[in-house]
Amino acid sequence: MAGEKYVLATMENPFQIQLRNMLNPNGFVFLGNCGDPISLLRLIRSYQPDFIVVDTSLNLRELRIVIETLNDEMLCACIIIGEYKNMEIENIVEGSNVASFVLKPVSLDILLNTLEMALLNYKRVSELSRKLKEMTENFETRKLVEMAKAILIKRDGLSECEAYGKIRARSMDSRMPMKEIAEAIITLDEMKKGR
Repeated sequence: MAGEKYVLATMENPFQIQLRNMLNPNGFVFLGNCGDPISLLRLIRSYQPDFIVVDTSLNLRELRIVIETLNDEMLCACIIIGEYKNMEIENIVEGSNVASFVLKPVSLDILLNTLEMALLNYKRVSELSRKLKEMTENFETRKLVEMAKAILIKRDGLSECEAYGKIRARSMDSRMPMKEIAEAIITLDEMKKGR
């Protein structure tokens, strides 16, 4: 684990320097710092860091929105650092796939271990999200192809294999995905029924 890029979000310059002095010698690459959650989101979208380190001295309501965005879009892992873990911070971390918490004063070993686990979990969740999205798209394609096959069977008197072959052949001939061919068959059928 080295070479991962990070962004800091803290209003305290000495704390920023302390964190950079802990992370940079361990192979992490500092990209930037900001003092408010809105700027943090802009930095994340611009620099695409592997993780962010956030101080709880920032506005927690705005920070919650940023972490929800990180979670929804799976942008990067997040380490929240604070003097104590209040209920609001606990709720943020508990409801997130990307956030972890470290208490102040920050110990190098605890920070590095938490960071390693946060990055590992982030990668796992990202991969699972990608696979789920892929499976959902495949399911939608299959569902549309099945509907289009049923239309061709009924309309043209084809067997199931022939209907599938016809959709596949149109897809290959037109260099369009089978999903689009199936959608076109379904739309055309619905338009004919609407007359």
